[in-house]
Amino acid sequence: MTAPDLSRLFSPRSIAVLGASASLDKLGGQVFARLAASFEGPLLAVNPIENAIAGRPVARALADLPQPVDLLVALLPGAPLVDAIERCPPGKAAFLLAIPSGFGETGDDGVELQRRLKAAARAAGMRVIGPNCVGILNATTGLNASIIPLMPSGGGGGRGLGIATQSGGFGMATAMYAADCGLEISCFCDVGNTLDVSLADCLHHLANDPATAVIGLYVESVREPEAFERMLAFAAQRKPVLVCPLARSASGQAASFAHVGIEADGAALLRTLANHALRVDSGLDLLHAAKALLWQGQHRRRGKRLAIVTGTGGIGTELADLASEQGLLVERFSATLAKAIARHLPTYAASGNPVDLTPVWRDYPRLYPLVLREISRSGEVDLVAVAISDVPTTSPDLARSLADTAPGLDLPVAVYWASRDADIANMEPLQAARVPAYRATRDVVLALAKLAGAC
Repeated sequence: MTAPDLSRLFSPRSIAVLGASASLDKLGGQVFARLAASFEGPLLAVNPIENAIAGRPVARALADLPQPVDLLVALLPGAPLVDAIERCPPGKAAFLLAIPSGFGETGDDGVELQRRLKAAARAAGMRVIGPNCVGILNATTGLNASIIPLMPSGGGGGRGLGIATQSGGFGMATAMYAADCGLEISCFCDVGNTLDVSLADCLHHLANDPATAVIGLYVESVREPEAFERMLAFAAQRKPVLVCPLARSASGQAASFAHVGIEADGAALLRTLANHALRVDSGLDLLHAAKALLWQGQHRRRGKRLAIVTGTGGIGTELADLASEQGLLVERFSATLAKAIARHLPTYAASGNPVDLTPVWRDYPRLYPLVLREISRSGEVDLVAVAISDVPTTSPDLARSLADTAPGLDLPVAVYWASRDADIANMEPLQAARVPAYRATRDVVLALAKLAGAC
């Protein structure tokens, strides 16, 4: 597939910041300070009046940079940014990360500014990311060239979620979600108005990135739909691709145009995804599904047969309904498996599917693992949804027993954790063991359905 090499964007050897500031009250100061604290290569500031910023030398203008850089992070507002790039000699930077808004998404004047920025960057030999974006992260190397203050944990060893999007807010949300549940992120790129570097280009990079195990796209519209579809097909052959298509309605399309200045064709995008990607309908769904794919996707047994194990029949029924609506199969166990499960349970418990242990709460840390092992050994099931609610959530004992058991099973497990907010920390053993836990039945079923769909 023909696409630009983005390795110097996501793993730059040198960086300059246009609009860097010595004041931490300014965005240019905050971004530069984060880079100065973490980036180990040459880091240069460009500012016409400062003499030194964070102990680093300052160039008065781009023409004064003492060496070419891989990445130029631009924080100047619209017209000053365009003027600076128009005065930049060729060869000073390989990539321009244009963070400011005020371009094609704002109307006629912004459209003209965006046209000038594209022409100036091309004359200077730069590929452009943005404008109107939050920037990029490479959590594997610790690079934060963005306005996102929270750095997620990295996904080295092919264990991370790689994201391309047109939404800076989704980047902020991803960083917070990752911090809360330990979700590993490989890299993140907000392409903004996609003046130059596109979602398809980012897809190509993520498909070939050894640190990325799952790709996530939060998409409003694409400028080159045919190239996007070709690259989506290419990427989906290599690893799971989760896509949240936005602008699916007329009102959403109007909102998207105001955001990124691109006419959205939601129907065409949905048709493209139907052939190549795992579709979700919200950013939170994307992150929930990615957690299941990253943490439980190593299991070779794949299919749609779901077992439900719970302590209350009502939740079991709810999960069964939701699973059926997602295309999963909640089939009765064989007599042999039901009998094997029943010998561990009270005589009044249900050993079919769903399994209802009844409220013998004190025995749950012993009973849940026994039931799960019987299900795993049977070969009758491909996925398991476990429900933990009420009293058992007030202690970490059951979560610990499941965390000890689930990783040794031969099939994926996801947990519905129905606790008070005050007891949410008790599910931490599950997250630490990479057993995905969720606080809504719908989220558990959706995550398992996407896991089944990735086979």
